[in-house]
Amino acid sequence: MLEAFYATERGSLEDITINGDFDLQPDLVWLDLIAPSQEEQQWILDAYEQNLPTLKSLEDISSSARFYRDDDGILHISTYFLTKNKNYQVDGEPEESSGALATVQTVAFILHKERLFTLRGEKLVAFRAFRARARRNDYEIDYKDPTWILLGLLEAKLDELADILEDIHKDLEKYSTEVLNNRHREMILDLDDMITRLAHLEDMLGKAQLCLIDLRRVLTFLSRPRALGSHIYDADIRELSEDVRSLVEHDAFLFQKVRFLLDTTSGFINTEQNDTIRRFSILPSMLAPPMLIASIYGMNTDVLPFAKGGTSFIVVSLILMAFLIGPLIYFRWKKWI
Repeated sequence: MLEAFYATERGSLEDITINGDFDLQPDLVWLDLIAPSQEEQQWILDAYEQNLPTLKSLEDISSSARFYRDDDGILHISTYFLTKNKNYQVDGEPEESSGALATVQTVAFILHKERLFTLRGEKLVAFRAFRARARRNDYEIDYKDPTWILLGLLEAKLDELADILEDIHKDLEKYSTEVLNNRHREMILDLDDMITRLAHLEDMLGKAQLCLIDLRRVLTFLSRPRALGSHIYDADIRELSEDVRSLVEHDAFLFQKVRFLLDTTSGFINTEQNDTIRRFSILPSMLAPPMLIASIYGMNTDVLPFAKGGTSFIVVSLILMAFLIGPLIYFRWKKWI
């Protein structure tokens, strides 16, 4: 899928329909490729003489080659984007679910002086949000300069990560109430299911931290004197860097909260298991005296008291009940059961 955008007179972005390489005009400032076909890649090569990497090569790229400027002065950036799994359900797995709350995918940016190329494997919320913002152009940014498109997409990525962390924070507040409320935990809550949900959130926080650290590296690279060729972008890069720093700290706080809830939930599970084992260990102690008396009176002998007579069965039964109820009362008094 190939989407193309041009800058209007007031600097906003508008998209056009691409049916072939003949529609790829020189005034296009942003070419967005989503899992492109070989034909679409050939269109880009014919129109702009730009070779694009394959989606597989994006996943295999080494960390040292994620940001660089080539001999022709073209800037290459590969960075991670976090996307939530729409099929995931917190309270129950659907029939066809990957089992992951979120996935990370690599997006390639190729920045020329005249235009920006982006390459990704699937649609992303951050790109859709940026397109809506760039079409309105509330801040009156001149998107004829493709560098502002690059910075705008990085800002949209940061906004999406902030929204994801905010959603995780809300989930953790709800889970805290469920775990720490004694009545709800004992009567309703499935502790094993809670462990699974918290593990999913911890996995998502780890992926968010990966994206934030990667974004911080990108911004550090872009802040170098000759990376973008101008100082007019420095203020925006510094602002994005400060936002990244605050989100990294918030992510670390959420990590600690998840670990606290995991430890607390595991502790309650261990307590329940210990209570169950304790009850089973008390049961033989309660039944041992009645079983001993019953086994003695079951012997074939005539010398036992109450072994004969019309009331012997009733008397022996009362003795058995006394030896059964006595330990029960004692264990209740000790609050062992």
